[in-house]
Amino acid sequence: MMRNPDPKPGRWVLPLVVLGMVLFTWVWIDRLGPPEVDDTQPVSTTSATTTSTTPADDAEGAEQVEEQETTTTTLLPPEIDVYLENLADDKMNLAEILAELNAANNEWENRDIEYAEAEAAFVAVSEKALAFSQAVELHRPPDGITGLADAHQRILDPATAVATAAEKALAGLRSSDPGDQRREAVVEFRAAAESFNQQVDQITEITLQGFGR
Repeated sequence: MMRNPDPKPGRWVLPLVVLGMVLFTWVWIDRLGPPEVDDTQPVSTTSATTTSTTPADDAEGAEQVEEQETTTTTLLPPEIDVYLENLADDKMNLAEILAELNAANNEWENRDIEYAEAEAAFVAVSEKALAFSQAVELHRPPDGITGLADAHQRILDPATAVATAAEKALAGLRSSDPGDQRREAVVEFRAAAESFNQQVDQITEITLQGFGR
């Protein structure tokens, strides 16, 4: 009977198992790629820091601009301020009178109103136009301003023409004329009103520029 040369054949099983596990682990780790580095955190930190400083810079810039605007503002002399305000009021008053004249003329032209209503409307326009020209006469500029008196005369001329045209329109309505005289007077009124507005705008602009506004 032959004897087994290795009296303990099972003693090699455990080392072989351990060796297999080591080899398997090494192969599995080797197949894994290098770990990914998350570099987004520093970017978000920098962005947050930049955004937090922007409102303060904007506020400082706005304050500087406001200070510059405040220091460059020049106040008008009180008498000049009153004069320009009067001209602005005269301009608004004339716009209302012109609107009333256009409405009365169109309604009578289309025969939407009776003659008595048209006459009353034209009388009202004529009276308001006369009061307007008188107000412009009273709203003279202050003395001592070079060239302003001559400029005001260029305003007074169309203001007088407005009153004259309104009176002619009423006369044309009351006459036996088929309407030509009234229509021509309305056209003259509109032209005089436009000239008045242009002269007021020019004087206002030149005066403000002269005082650094």
